[in-house]
Amino acid sequence: MLDTRYQTFISTSGREMQPERMVLSQTLVSMGFFAWGLEYRSPLTTTLARRQIDESDYVILLLGSQYGEQSISGSSYFSLEYEYALSRAKPIVVFMHEQPESRDMHLQEAHPLLKEKFLAFRKKLLHDADHIFYFKSPRDLELAVRLNIPLIVEQHVGQGWVPARQAQQLEDEINLLKSKLLQLEQQLTSSTQANEVAPQDIFAFEYQIQAFQDGNFKELKRQRKMTWSQLLSILAKHFETAMPEENFGTCLNEYLNQAGLEDAREVLPRAHAVACAQINHKALFQIKKQMQSQGWIVPTKTEQHNLWKVTTKAQKILLSYKWNHRGTRLKA
Repeated sequence: MLDTRYQTFISTSGREMQPERMVLSQTLVSMGFFAWGLEYRSPLTTTLARRQIDESDYVILLLGSQYGEQSISGSSYFSLEYEYALSRAKPIVVFMHEQPESRDMHLQEAHPLLKEKFLAFRKKLLHDADHIFYFKSPRDLELAVRLNIPLIVEQHVGQGWVPARQAQQLEDEINLLKSKLLQLEQQLTSSTQANEVAPQDIFAFEYQIQAFQDGNFKELKRQRKMTWSQLLSILAKHFETAMPEENFGTCLNEYLNQAGLEDAREVLPRAHAVACAQINHKALFQIKKQMQSQGWIVPTKTEQHNLWKVTTKAQKILLSYKWNHRGTRLKA
């Protein structure tokens, strides 16, 4: 079994949680995790915090009895880090003091407004967070971490990190999976013959996307209908020069991240943003094979990669379509 180690981002309200933060960090390190985070925050550290969250497998919130230092917007850096982790779909674990009002007075929020914000944020976590564990003392915290973090890893397996000496083993496994995937695609290609389509024909496909509404996000499965000319127009922007095959999914997902809000609002009318779009893999395979069958894209082999690019035929089709429909807009 590979010696996988996971990266955790620790977010706390601030200095009043320094002893508990040290216990949490030391416990995680002793369990084989990498632990990092920012104890002192400012507007200059926001970008660094977000980068650390992006690179982490898990985000751990340590909530005591204070709301924490506030940003210019009035929200604490603590709550902003939580919201950002939520938007990036990171597994979030909350270790929360069971009775914050019982802590020493110098650890409490003195200002009524900040105390109100703290209670509101604590209530929000209690309502929204899936993994909340309580503690009263540093020893309770250590036991809660040792007991529950392994369970979280089992439920939400992260990408993790492995020692360099095991990189070759991973590479061999990846190459084996690629070979099996290629065999399956070849079998599917031989059993499925693409039908002739016209640029104005409609293709319907499913995709998943995260929609954000009222401070929460929901995973949605939506269907979108597009003409082949629209799909070709999206791909043509990225494949004018030879590009790797994985760019098919990347550019279509980027498009869905921009266009998917309209689809999301059919289910969540107050949705204000979408992210993490993922086109159905079968639909993506159909698009690639149909484009190749029509002679709109062609593979170009190099010594290291299989690259693809749009053909002159496809470019002429797009030019002709746009000229014949110059009174309308080609959405892509």
